[in-house]
Amino acid sequence: MNFLIIGSGFGLYGYLPAISNYSKKIYLNIEYKKFFSKRKELTKYTNKIIWYKDQKKILKYVDYLIIAQRPQDQFRLVKKLVKTQNKIKHFFLEKPIGINPNKSKLFINFLNKKKINYSFGFTLSYLNWYKIIKANKKKYQSFNFVWQIKKKNSNKSWKYQSLKGGGLIRFYGIHFIKALFDLNFKNIKHNKISKSYWKMKAYDKRGNSISIELKYSNKDKFICNLNNLNKFSSINPFGKSFNKLRIDPRCFYIKKYIKDNLNKEIINYKYFDFINFWKKVEIPNYES
Repeated sequence: MNFLIIGSGFGLYGYLPAISNYSKKIYLNIEYKKFFSKRKELTKYTNKIIWYKDQKKILKYVDYLIIAQRPQDQFRLVKKLVKTQNKIKHFFLEKPIGINPNKSKLFINFLNKKKINYSFGFTLSYLNWYKIIKANKKKYQSFNFVWQIKKKNSNKSWKYQSLKGGGLIRFYGIHFIKALFDLNFKNIKHNKISKSYWKMKAYDKRGNSISIELKYSNKDKFICNLNNLNKFSSINPFGKSFNKLRIDPRCFYIKKYIKDNLNKEIINYKYFDFINFWKKVEIPNYES
């Protein structure tokens, strides 16, 4: 199996290690070499990389495509690639789908009309604390999450700008919005939103509740409680800090996500329903 990765950031340090066991060749733009050389933990994958200059010349050899770029660029890239080839078996795309719910619907509609096999990199369902929620959804259970996120110095990044698909809700919170939707916690209560703070409570049909609190802070911290008893505490939801000297801890879960979707045909996931739920979550003080 041959992969093409488009994206010189998370595409390299997130996806490259995750697909190494599944790939025969990994095609990368030669312009990414300068970024690749700065990540010493990636040098072990050098023998699988084919550096290219002209993307059109290598597309016929590509089985699977990974796009890890800004939300505002993702849709444009997919439309361009669909015009030039039809051999790719699966498009691995990145959250939050589009820069906002409405743009995301347009993107999903396009993918469905073109009968493209696709998935988006929502990986929380592979984490142990997520499995704890799923296993304990009986009746009247109370789950609580607190995620404190330390802002980096480069506040000008799109990752902090909601109009570009970033910000607290669209870059970070979107993980939990997807989790709430998949776990059927769709009855929204007490939804408070600002640029630096999001607090919400949601219920399922059995009376179980999840309280979520996300905020920018001066340090990273993640806590998961069940009925006021701590079940998981770490620096972030993935359990380990991000360090350029070692493989990104998210790679372990991306690897599982890739494996689960390698040979899937188009699946009838309710993306439009999910996006409608996301849209409601973004309304301050909204209650179901």
